Amino acid sequence: MERSKVDWQRYATTLPPGVEDPIAFFLEHFYEYPVVEPEWFDSTYYLETNPDVEMDGANPLVHYLLYGKREGRPAWPSPTVEPVAPAKAEPSPKPEAAVPPKPVAKPAQVQPAKPAKPAQTQQEQPQQEPHKPEPEPPKPAEPPAEPAPAPPPVDAASGFNSVLKNRLLELLTSEKVPAAAAKGERLGPWLDELIQISEHGNAKIEGFFDQKFYESIYPDIRNAPINAFHHFIMHGFKEGRAGCLDIPELLTQGGVAKQEGLETLLVVSHEASATGAPIVALEVARRFAGRFNVITAVLRGGELRERFIEVGTLHLDAPAHNGIAALELSLKYLMDHHDLKTVLLNSVESINMADAAANLGLPTLSLLHEFAEYTRPVGKIGRMLLTSDLIIYPAESLARSGIHELKTKAGIKHELNNIRIQPQGYLGFQAHVDKDWSLRKLLGLDEKAIIIAGAGHVQPRKGVDWFLETCYHLYCTLQMKDDSRAEHLQFVWLGNGYSEDDVLVSVWLDAFIQRVGISERVHFPGAVHDVAAALRDVDIYLLTSRLDPFPNVAIDALNADCGLGVFEEASGVADFVKEHAARAVIGKYGNPHHLAQLLSENLDTLMTRDGKNIELCHQQLDFDRYIDALQEALVEANQRSSEVRKVAESERFKLKFDPTFYGLNFSTDGDKATHFLSLLRKGVALSKPFPGCDIQRALDAYHQQPGRFEALVESVMSSEDPAMPVHRVTGAGTDDAPDTIALQFHVYFADLIPDYCAYFKNLADQNVDLFVSHIPELTPEQLELLQSSITGTVYTQKVANCGRDVYPFHRLFVEKIYGHYEVVGHFHTKKSTDNADGVGDRWRRYLLTNLMGSRSAANEVMGQLADKRVGLVFAEDSHMVDEADNGKWIEELLEPLGYSRWPAYRCFPLGTMFWARAEALRDLTRWDPETFKLPEPVPYDGSVLHAFERVIPQLVQETGYRAQRVYTSNTHW
Repeated sequence: MERSKVDWQRYATTLPPGVEDPIAFFLEHFYEYPVVEPEWFDSTYYLETNPDVEMDGANPLVHYLLYGKREGRPAWPSPTVEPVAPAKAEPSPKPEAAVPPKPVAKPAQVQPAKPAKPAQTQQEQPQQEPHKPEPEPPKPAEPPAEPAPAPPPVDAASGFNSVLKNRLLELLTSEKVPAAAAKGERLGPWLDELIQISEHGNAKIEGFFDQKFYESIYPDIRNAPINAFHHFIMHGFKEGRAGCLDIPELLTQGGVAKQEGLETLLVVSHEASATGAPIVALEVARRFAGRFNVITAVLRGGELRERFIEVGTLHLDAPAHNGIAALELSLKYLMDHHDLKTVLLNSVESINMADAAANLGLPTLSLLHEFAEYTRPVGKIGRMLLTSDLIIYPAESLARSGIHELKTKAGIKHELNNIRIQPQGYLGFQAHVDKDWSLRKLLGLDEKAIIIAGAGHVQPRKGVDWFLETCYHLYCTLQMKDDSRAEHLQFVWLGNGYSEDDVLVSVWLDAFIQRVGISERVHFPGAVHDVAAALRDVDIYLLTSRLDPFPNVAIDALNADCGLGVFEEASGVADFVKEHAARAVIGKYGNPHHLAQLLSENLDTLMTRDGKNIELCHQQLDFDRYIDALQEALVEANQRSSEVRKVAESERFKLKFDPTFYGLNFSTDGDKATHFLSLLRKGVALSKPFPGCDIQRALDAYHQQPGRFEALVESVMSSEDPAMPVHRVTGAGTDDAPDTIALQFHVYFADLIPDYCAYFKNLADQNVDLFVSHIPELTPEQLELLQSSITGTVYTQKVANCGRDVYPFHRLFVEKIYGHYEVVGHFHTKKSTDNADGVGDRWRRYLLTNLMGSRSAANEVMGQLADKRVGLVFAEDSHMVDEADNGKWIEELLEPLGYSRWPAYRCFPLGTMFWARAEALRDLTRWDPETFKLPEPVPYDGSVLHAFERVIPQLVQETGYRAQRVYTSNTHW
């Protein structure tokens, strides 16, 4: 590392004080303090583009020097038009007009080391150009790079291949791979041959590794310039990646004969346990037999696996642990060999199978039974809503939960049109039948006992504490009324999990029971083998879960004609009993006292088995009726999928859609056009389909007056904002340029200075002065780097950490720039540390690449401002944004200027980096100097700083100029 091209002395200037060994420091802190050696190596970029290195926890520079360079891995962003940091050029002569007329008012100036001169007054000072660095003497030619060493023989005692071979031998031995054991004395030569064959992409070890398969399911490996066999041996196996997949081995012949003329339907359950959602999936598969050739699939095992096999023509033990790509291969096999047409998925936990199906264009219908609030990871429900062609929820309250997550977490503003409400049917599922068994007999209760029951595994979500509180308040209320029935109350919780060793829930329940004195009335018999029989002895069933979708046991209670007590907004059952006027009471959410009051007031009615609830169950929750509704939904899902395919294949759409700009898909290697159209068919979008598209306006119009999908696509693909056109940067360059440019650069993360300076050098043909506001102290080396990156003078000013980059920009613009320069640029050391996965780094590079990505590109961008009508140039962005939570702050900024707010703020310099004509921003001089002086911490959104970036285009247009967006092809973040 010491002999690499890294300037470790310069790197040391970016580190905290007291670091003695920059190399040792980098080895341990490479995430926080990356190495950037322009045009050669960027450690953050290397990790972003080589996810296997990051997953392995390897130091990026060490990996590059040992392996990456030889494997041809990219270590510095590839230029779009020209290299980001071109070779130094002689600065263009700078006219005297660039000299600010009031030098005494300037911030501290970076000057070269010269003998001190006597001070001169402003009048005495001769006219001269501000200091420009002396031309650097030509550097001696570097000796030619040494050629990469030839790979050592495959049986060498040292070197990479030897390490590879030894590691492979360890894996084959530890995993007891039969193919290796059968080689005997030929094992060594066979391993050598495998390593050689892998260079051609054909390595295969029966039952252990298939190179073509490995590359097909892991696009990050396929798209990286690495040997997939090497990766699997050194990293992939340890990461849990699959080396091969024998799909026929995952299939089991089902118990139903395949029928000619029927379409094939795959019914997917996330597991085969004897619990709610899998039981529903099993019954759906059973009843669809005869209507379809049903293939069943489970992502995890369970005791119902054999029953899943029995009800279909074929059963798939899906390779869920191998990821979406393996599931996609499984579906592709079923399409090719069993004519699979449609996929029905049960539960959000089947989301990976939904992604795989969507990527193949298979129509999908998903049955969702979960609230978004307790589903993890956050965003999973929203992902399922966007992936599936059609969604069926059992109740409105669950749908509202999912839509709320989608709007708050994914920023979706429009309503989805692919959600349907259909309460699931009554299953009557039971694991065991015993006609002589009864709950009263089990608990030793007589016929006078009034049994109030709840059910579920003892855990916080099931609300066992709310159940006990409700029961206790009911007991107290009846006692206060001298109601003799109080002494007959018995409270029973059906379900496992109650234990003296459970300190999460059970110990607190027991403490409550003992302290309020109801221990003789409370029973925890555990799970019962026949729920239906138990409920026949129950007078009132309480569903007290904090959140519970549409639990089967509540349907069982209706079918047993029990009276019900539920909390509003806590379950789909609450929606159902309210809509159909069941014999039930609905308490305020989370208020056991209120529910108990309602129970006491309606106790006689609730306890009277008049047949109303059982009739309601049979009429509204008939499972055949449910299956009919699902079949209609499958037809609609197929129709929607067909419409998407038809548009995706049209030449008119292909001509306009820009997949690189759009950048989204269902999986790493998915089709972006299908992703966009699939979402659009649902009435929503996450990204613009091409630069300049005003998709939000088109969607607003569609939701006001919905119409045909083809008409929506036509509207979207023809919708552009003429007030802010997009110029495609081609690198053609131009001789037109503004006369004087002030580049205002705010530094918070000083370690990013080398990265920015590499881009600033692309302004070598422009007349640029650099105004630097900085939070940390800048080192002499950093100051020298800044000075060498621009053609003019550097002015520095240390500022307090308030108002982020906007407050320093506002003050410098008003005090030092406006009136002295024709054009101003604003840039800042953006990291967005509150975003994960390198989003801030990608965003920063995207903005810099589009605004000055190469010398010719920078000239071309500046050429836009040579047009005197243009007042603002900023990077076009594919993300769909709006004013968010900044409405009141926008009004606060516009009010002193006398401007009215725009109806929408959808197009603005996202990230607050831009070029502008200084005169077009003259309104900045009318704001109070302290307008943006906001103390830390600044909120993620919703502040005057966030409002500022949104109103910049409006300020420009109000002064009579227009805004211009620029975009460089094949860029995205």
